[in-house]
Amino acid sequence: MKLRRHLAGLAAILVATSAGAVVATAPAPSHAAPAASSAAEPDGYGRMMLLLDASGSMSEPAGGGQTKIAAARKALTTVVEGLPDEAQVGLRVFGATVFSRTDKGSCTDSQVVVEPGTDNRDALRAAIGDYEPYGETPIPHALEEAAKDLGDEGTRSIVLVSDGESTCDPDPCTVAAELQKNGIDLQIDVVGLSVSGAARSQLQCIAEKGNGTYYDADSAADIESRLTRVASRALRPFTLSGAPIVGGAESSPTPVEVGEYVDTLGAAGESTSYVFTRETAGTTLRVAALSQGETGFMDGLIAEVTGPAGRCDYASANRTALDLREVMGVQVTAGAGLGSSGVEGCEEPGDYVVTITRARGASEEVPFGLVVTEEPPVEEVGFSDPELASLSATAPQVGGQPQRVEGASSFDGAPEVGTGSWSSTVVPGEVLIYKVPLEFGQAAQVSVNFPEATGQLSEQFGRFAPSANLTLFNPLGAQLGYVDGSTWLGSPDGVSLQAAVPAVSRAPSEVRSAKFNGGADVTVAGDYYVSLSVQKRDYTVEIPFTLDVEVIGEPADGPTYAGGATWNVVDGATAATEDPSAGTSETESAEADGDGEAAAESEGDTVSIVAVAAGVLGLAALVAALLLWRRRSAG
Repeated sequence: MKLRRHLAGLAAILVATSAGAVVATAPAPSHAAPAASSAAEPDGYGRMMLLLDASGSMSEPAGGGQTKIAAARKALTTVVEGLPDEAQVGLRVFGATVFSRTDKGSCTDSQVVVEPGTDNRDALRAAIGDYEPYGETPIPHALEEAAKDLGDEGTRSIVLVSDGESTCDPDPCTVAAELQKNGIDLQIDVVGLSVSGAARSQLQCIAEKGNGTYYDADSAADIESRLTRVASRALRPFTLSGAPIVGGAESSPTPVEVGEYVDTLGAAGESTSYVFTRETAGTTLRVAALSQGETGFMDGLIAEVTGPAGRCDYASANRTALDLREVMGVQVTAGAGLGSSGVEGCEEPGDYVVTITRARGASEEVPFGLVVTEEPPVEEVGFSDPELASLSATAPQVGGQPQRVEGASSFDGAPEVGTGSWSSTVVPGEVLIYKVPLEFGQAAQVSVNFPEATGQLSEQFGRFAPSANLTLFNPLGAQLGYVDGSTWLGSPDGVSLQAAVPAVSRAPSEVRSAKFNGGADVTVAGDYYVSLSVQKRDYTVEIPFTLDVEVIGEPADGPTYAGGATWNVVDGATAATEDPSAGTSETESAEADGDGEAAAESEGDTVSIVAVAAGVLGLAALVAALLLWRRRSAG
């Protein structure tokens, strides 16, 4: 989620509200959030490197009557034909020029044959046509070089396609872990071509340590299906947007302003703290933290915010099962009538310390995103409907044939879905994310329906079917409550998961007070998110499902703010511009009185001086406030 903040607008609103007489003569300048160092490219796609095995074993048969190399060529050609024009994609091979491991250079035998770019599709097709099996399998060196090909900034992904175990040191699993650790925006997905035993285990480990997904491909049809799927997903991997930051100890927290940040968090029990200084009473501070955590562990995040009056809010978000890639998002709030503690004074000026703690059994350092917003003082809350505010999850009322839609791995690339039925497939170990825009006054019912497992699905599931989770997130990326998950997919009657977003409303009385598993905050209009994750299993199979969404209610009036401001979670605050003609010259009035030219001139001069002085003082107050907010928003 790319949140752009316009802080000067809020400053102007607050100055205008308190001064009363200041006349706006030009729009307030806007100040963007800190530069996003971890976001996807402007077109929404990351950069991808196809990393292809050209070892001699690729000449062996794949299921379906073709050799692995022939099936790979066909599949890769299909992938290239389907690439978005804006996607930057390159091609590197390994094992293509040195025949035997005893020959010099066999462990550094890797070449980039097409540099990453957007205008290289003909070159990619030609290189795929020339792709021949020949030598050994130097995966460690090839991974390191592919990472260099992609550079060290922005969202990057490597798609490794191989049919064997590495023939060179060091352990490629260790290399993948180091690459991912050194570049939080690098993801390594792996397609294993008819592999088993130690080779398959090694390729699975590369994907796991590279924060990616492993896919089996045992036939020519599998190869095409898996490569097409993984290429599409790899172009939109899980990303965290924001400026790099390092949190401090609770006794010496790192200052933050409104914006987005990316930090890292250590093993279970470790924490990091930040401090936000509220200058004006009555604003609402919301802070969210989100992460995919560590693969394979029961993971979790805890957040709390403490101000001059005491602890204003506390919330947690926990992973519900082992081997799930679901995103964990937690939010805390400090404002009048909001937050879980019931402490009075959480809307007052002062320093507010936000502490994020790693919960449960995690052992490795992971990146997480931090989102900080400040809403202007609310005068009227707008829409209110207690019935929709306590909406229970039921089956959405939708009709018609399902439309095909591919989910994304991250909030940034999530496709928009509205009322209707949508269809797709998910592979064990994947997480798919969709967005549902909701205005004030609107609620949503959401369900994910899996059919009865038959045929290949039933055979693959055996006695140990994977579990699936359905999770909802608010526009800041915080979970809305307990997931409807840990549901096994092997039921003979199929499986249906249901969740609901209560009506979006700023009325504090309608905010769910239970701060369970995420934050439960539905006081902000914007993009809400649906996440489906399926537990990783030791097999690759595409599981069909339908996603049903029903948006309830029409858009209604949201809150009104002090000084006539407007605000939303994406654009921040903007000031209302007063009519410059509202101030009438007293000189003109004096002249109109007709009391004599000299008297008019004298009175006019006096009043003009007063008016100018008042204007200068008002402008000085406005400039001072703007400079203060500019300093506070500097990223």
